[in-house]
Amino acid sequence: MNDQEAPKQMSGCAKAAIGCGIATLILLIILALGAWYVARNAKAWAAGGFASVVNQAVEQSTLPDEQKKTITSRVDHIKDEFVAGNITLEQIGQAMENLNVENLIAAGFTQYVGSGIIESSQLSDDDKAVGKQAMNRVATGVLDGNISTQQIEQVLAPIMQQTGSDNWEFKQNPTPEELQQVMENANDLADKAGIPQDVEQVDFGKRVEEAFDEALGTP
Repeated sequence: MNDQEAPKQMSGCAKAAIGCGIATLILLIILALGAWYVARNAKAWAAGGFASVVNQAVEQSTLPDEQKKTITSRVDHIKDEFVAGNITLEQIGQAMENLNVENLIAAGFTQYVGSGIIESSQLSDDDKAVGKQAMNRVATGVLDGNISTQQIEQVLAPIMQQTGSDNWEFKQNPTPEELQQVMENANDLADKAGIPQDVEQVDFGKRVEEAFDEALGTP
């Protein structure tokens, strides 16, 4: 797989995830589009349209309640500060850059494999726990810049199928053996990247807050 092919394949994966109703990924994609939307339609955003869309996506997501509260509170605060003229478009753009949207989408996609596909599989409870943590390790590595999106594709290959030149989808009924292979791939990759076995669950709310804090110079 070369570098030019990778973005197309990840795009296909993202489409497959959205087709499965992955609200978390929808949230991350909306955040990714935020800077573009604000720059071209600032008045509508200032009126609350953008904040409303993001907050609705958050509420419909499978994120923990505390992370939902963190993101919606920050979005509402940013909206008010922007309307008041205390925050510039440049600062919002910097926050989006800090978020590293490509990695956020990849991490959200990876987390879905653990919380969605593996959790709903016929694996034992112990194997599900192992699999969810394996995917969390990979997601952590992606967000920290230690694992690439191309490597994620290799991890998930056993449960993906190609339906077009640049479109990939999850298999409808991956076998236990295929899921076990994904888990093994994930742990092997996380080990090589130096991700601890007991790393904490990814907190998307905290990541969003940190990105804005850095861009806005707030503690």
